[in-house]
Amino acid sequence: MRRDRSQAGFTLVETLVAMALAGVILGATLKALEVFQSQDRYAVLRNEGQDDARNAIDSLGRQLLNVVSPGSESTIEEAEPYSIAFLTINPTATKSENATNEMRVRYCLNNEAPAKEVLWYEVRRWTSATPNPAKAPSSTECPDTNKSGTHWDSWSKVASYITNRKGEVKGVKAKEHPVFAYGPTGWTSLSQITSVEERLYLEVNPGHEPGQTQQRTTIDLRNAIHNPIASCRAEEINGHVLIDASASEDPDGQALSYRWWQNGAEMGTTAEHYETEAFSKGTSLTYTLEVADPAGLKSTTKCSVTIK
Repeated sequence: MRRDRSQAGFTLVETLVAMALAGVILGATLKALEVFQSQDRYAVLRNEGQDDARNAIDSLGRQLLNVVSPGSESTIEEAEPYSIAFLTINPTATKSENATNEMRVRYCLNNEAPAKEVLWYEVRRWTSATPNPAKAPSSTECPDTNKSGTHWDSWSKVASYITNRKGEVKGVKAKEHPVFAYGPTGWTSLSQITSVEERLYLEVNPGHEPGQTQQRTTIDLRNAIHNPIASCRAEEINGHVLIDASASEDPDGQALSYRWWQNGAEMGTTAEHYETEAFSKGTSLTYTLEVADPAGLKSTTKCSVTIK
């Protein structure tokens, strides 16, 4: 006799357990997918942020390598930790009275949103023979959206997710890092600046790996020409006067030429130091010295002496 096979299936308890396990597995799978998608999104943003920062630094570097200072006191017009303005060559300029194709640019960091700071780029072009305006506008705004249009022609974001001036996060005090650092160490005037270091810190998702990254470069201002520094000394020697310009210097290391005036009258000597004829007792003399470098940039100073 043949016996029928059992037709028994899963019990209700077994079915419920299986459904619960399937739900747990599905939930874990969805969570893993969500984490993966989030990480992928941040990876894309991080790559884009690094590319933008790299392009911004490269663009700034090219412009700094083409700085111009035709007769101006300094090629750098603004040198702050979080902003820089300078004159450079406009590569798209058309023929105009602006014979050297100068333009003014400014880079500045806006930190209205801590840990999501933005680097802005501003530009000013002109067709006149001289810069318009004559100097970089003085402003603490970033970007400087002067409504009258007399400051900058345009402004645009060039890098985001910057954390140089990172705000306080979870009780940790901000760590401020300058975007721009200037050399040489100890400079006291804009005309002394010969190099610019740019450094951008980026972090798309603060507090999570891979953490903060950095873009950095240093540019030497190879095309910058600075005014010479005039220095003169007048010393009486037995009724004569020794005038001396040997303390004068050129920041770019170029040879200097000299012109002298005595009480307003040009002396006709181009010597670095020169001894005059004898003068009578009590004579007061003022000497004016003009020094010039091969590029034609000049500087003047005065020194005085009274014959005793």
